[in-house]
Amino acid sequence: MCYNKSTMTIKRQCNYCGTIVELDKLSRDTDYLCPECKSLVYRRGQPFQHVFFLSITSLLLFFWMLNAPLLSIKILGIEKSISFANGLGHLIETGRYLTAIILGLTVIVIPYTMLVLRIAVMVSVRIKAISPMVFRLLALYKKIFEWNMAEVYLVGILIAIIKLKSLADITIGKGTLIFLLFIISFYISVEWFNPNDIYLFCDGNECRNPEDLLFYREVDSET
Repeated sequence: MCYNKSTMTIKRQCNYCGTIVELDKLSRDTDYLCPECKSLVYRRGQPFQHVFFLSITSLLLFFWMLNAPLLSIKILGIEKSISFANGLGHLIETGRYLTAIILGLTVIVIPYTMLVLRIAVMVSVRIKAISPMVFRLLALYKKIFEWNMAEVYLVGILIAIIKLKSLADITIGKGTLIFLLFIISFYISVEWFNPNDIYLFCDGNECRNPEDLLFYREVDSET
């Protein structure tokens, strides 16, 4: 997809049949379909300022949830509080390094990196400092996008509550609520953010490698 700022037109190649489609007068409420195969060609995301504030909210919740108690378990008079931080520490102490690495990457490192990348891109747009580096950041965002699985940990917490309920006294900590709020805000911001909207803010000389930004949401099934 390429953007011609002088004519206010976006040219986008259909991922299915290869037809070049010219899009102008873009509307956020309209899905643009290929005239040949009727597959989705382009869909604008939400305004960057909305995504920015939601991403900041997610980032604050992220830092808050790391040390907040997820669960408090009491067995035979012994009570232990579980959080993300001490949970990872316990996995490392018990030699479960692979589990600790996978958990750390999918629940902590990748969501954090995605938030930081999104915020950096939107700040660049806001201060009108779009450069080739912005497109490299978006390319990295694209690569790590599918590795994010933060919601899996939430499912694990629910399973743990169900299995341990008959064996111990379990108290759900505020960390679980914070984590739930983080998951909701994070995935809404992911859905709202269309990286290809960057072309609406850059000049042609800044969009030298538009083929690097053919993101998943532009490859939908035929309608």
